[in-house]
Amino acid sequence: MSEVRFGMLLPPPLPPMDKILKIAGMIDEAGYFSLVIPDHTLMVPPGFTPNALSLMSALSMTTRSVRLGTGVSDVVRYHPSVLAQMMATADHLSGGRVFLGLGAGEAMNIKPFGIEWGRSYTRLKEGIEVLKKLWSGEKFSYDGTYFKFRNAFLQITPVQKTIPIYLGANGPKTRELAGATCEGWMPITETPKTYRENFGDVKRGAEKAGRSVREIDTALQVYTAVDESYEKALERARLYRGMMISAVEKVEQAGYTLNLPEGFSKKHYFEELLLEDEMLLQLVKLSEQVTDEMLTDFFIVGTPKDCIDRIEEFRKAGVKHFLLINIGPDPKYVLRTYMEKIAPAFQ
Repeated sequence: MSEVRFGMLLPPPLPPMDKILKIAGMIDEAGYFSLVIPDHTLMVPPGFTPNALSLMSALSMTTRSVRLGTGVSDVVRYHPSVLAQMMATADHLSGGRVFLGLGAGEAMNIKPFGIEWGRSYTRLKEGIEVLKKLWSGEKFSYDGTYFKFRNAFLQITPVQKTIPIYLGANGPKTRELAGATCEGWMPITETPKTYRENFGDVKRGAEKAGRSVREIDTALQVYTAVDESYEKALERARLYRGMMISAVEKVEQAGYTLNLPEGFSKKHYFEELLLEDEMLLQLVKLSEQVTDEMLTDFFIVGTPKDCIDRIEEFRKAGVKHFLLINIGPDPKYVLRTYMEKIAPAFQ
């Protein structure tokens, strides 16, 4: 059996800062491989949203062994020179334990603040190229569409040879980009069927770049609800039905149907959704169409045994690194149970 790793996201919206530090400490002490910090300026559901990179630096000093990543940052809000320097600094603070989750950006983090977005794929591709150059410590020039550098370099390089980039790629072009240029792929909202099919894009990108797909850490951000009672776990999972509306194309790819209003984009969550009452109410209304079958296909839900069986399906689809979004019902129980009962089944 191939190695399976388990990480955990700090649960959005985040609790007060003292509790964040406590939760991170529990994840570290429990033996999780990774800890992912949500990188949002604004968050759905709304709540306390501190800066991820600042928090990563703090957690670098309060944790000992867990790898720390963002889920996910972008080169729209952060200029690559700033992002590269901040990540290199966190790598020093942590002793070489950080990775960068990177994506094309989301409307809620960009549009309210008047930030230019432009052609997101081109910006993302250029951003990856220049981040890697900046982390090399060598002087370079770069003449891109969005980023232009002249004799640029950083006076801090990572402890690691380079900082691993995990691409939060959810479309064909960005999945190929992950395979061609990145150390990891960390999509969200997948079933075993869609993950297996979409992994093909990652493989294609790797092949075109002359890389082995084995070089790529295939991860998945996935919601999980665990309880000794299947019904209690499922009841909790139902509160997160709205995530299906964030992935309409994958819902359809998995064989389900959602009836969307005229003019509603299938990429609405990432490209249009803002924290405005009308939009949020529409999201809640549309989520009423999400069935239990959909939830249990996209999420990991049930008793520890149910979860082991579901994880095995995802593992066979190509997932090596589970980035768990812990939705309870008892988050402490879930945190302990994964390390004590579920992870040992994959050792």
